[in-house]
Amino acid sequence: MKHLKIIFLIFIVILVFTEAGIWFFLRGESALSDYADKILEKCSRESYRPSCYDKEIPRVMSGETMEQAFEVTRFVQEKDGEYFYCHVLGHELSARETAKDISKWKDVVARCPRGMCSNGCIHGAFQERFRAESLPDAEIAELKPQLQNICEGGPGWNPTGLEKGTCYHALGHLSMYITEADIRKSVELCKEITATNTMQDYSQICFDGAFMQIFQPLEPEDFALVKGKEPAKEELLSFCSQFTGEQKGSCWSEGWPLYYNEIITPEGLVEFCAQMKADGQEDRCYNALFYVITAQFSLDENRVKDFCGGLPQDRMGQCFANASSRMIETDARLVDRSVALCATAAAFDVGGKCYEELLVYSTYNFHAGSENFYRLCNALPDPWSAKCLARYD
Repeated sequence: MKHLKIIFLIFIVILVFTEAGIWFFLRGESALSDYADKILEKCSRESYRPSCYDKEIPRVMSGETMEQAFEVTRFVQEKDGEYFYCHVLGHELSARETAKDISKWKDVVARCPRGMCSNGCIHGAFQERFRAESLPDAEIAELKPQLQNICEGGPGWNPTGLEKGTCYHALGHLSMYITEADIRKSVELCKEITATNTMQDYSQICFDGAFMQIFQPLEPEDFALVKGKEPAKEELLSFCSQFTGEQKGSCWSEGWPLYYNEIITPEGLVEFCAQMKADGQEDRCYNALFYVITAQFSLDENRVKDFCGGLPQDRMGQCFANASSRMIETDARLVDRSVALCATAAAFDVGGKCYEELLVYSTYNFHAGSENFYRLCNALPDPWSAKCLARYD
């Protein structure tokens, strides 16, 4: 009988602590949800809400973790579907987390949420680690072996193809920091640190990151880094012509902010990318800019439909395909919207191109056999669903 009483008391104690744990968990979730509601209310009065969210959500981290700040972001996104593209926010949150202990920047990368904010989190950790650190050539040479394998994963981080690409893109940004924005040295560094990867060539993705640093600085330090090194609009072609092949293609494509008003129209984009035809980079220009434009349209399917539908027939299919894959690259929760965009493409007789793209991204964005992989495959219509599932068989 005495033993039964002891067992009963232990059970009561466990029950009390379990309920307390659940209560504190729910209270924590509730507090983050309440914080998100306050941000939503404050930003509702702004003319462009996403910029307001980019400013307000990081304030969570004055007393909370990066993970909690991203959870607030999820709550905001559930109530405002125009904020799924939060790449800049991802930069900021991981940069703040890295700043707490710069030596743990790799751990921050491993903790970054997958399939959210277009993987901006990975960029932020890299940039915070190397932002203010230009290095002499001898130290850069010593650093190269570490950079050559860093994007291939390690303890606690098994990156998808997309995450590897995002990482190599971040290395492009990093190369500009450590060379003090010497673009020639940066692209050479990109070539060297990607050369050891024999499975896939990520060099141009790295070039993109280096040139992006010139044309899209974010922080005051970024502007100071490239001051006097950025060409004017009328100088872009001559500036990029000092490079050849993929380097020139990356330079031109990343220079799109100088031609923003032109590239957001079908006719303007055709003219913009035609400049790269003789260099064999015209197709690449379209591929890169279709991703850019989808984000600039805030993933608005109607704007994407009007834009892609206004292109020449031979470019239309790739436009819908890239826009659709950009949806799930931005956030894995956008699978249904991604597949719906391919259905729209089918109405323009280019649905096959769009669905084929999603098959590729099913095992590039996601690990084969993962929950998100099955979510995408099962959302596709036949016969694409079966083809998708067969990629894991």
